[in-house]
Amino acid sequence: MKRKELTNEEQMLVLLQNLVAIEQWRGGLPQAEIAKRLGVATGTVSGMLKGMARHITTLPPQSK
Repeated sequence: MKRKELTNEEQMLVLLQNLVAIEQWRGGLPQAEIAKRLGVATGTVSGMLKGMARHITTLPPQSK
C-alpha cells in the first residue's frame, strides 16, 4: 500500500508534535502522559522518541 504524501502543513504538524514529545520526555514526563497531551497513541510517542534517540544526548531526570 502506498503512503499518502503529506502537505506542508501536515509535515509541520508532525515536526512540532515530535519536538513537543521530545521536550516533554526530557522534562521527565512518561510516554503515556505525553501521548495523552498530544492526543496520540503511546506507541506513536514511542516511535517519535526512538526516531530521534540517536540525536538526543541528554537523558530525562531520574524519578525520585
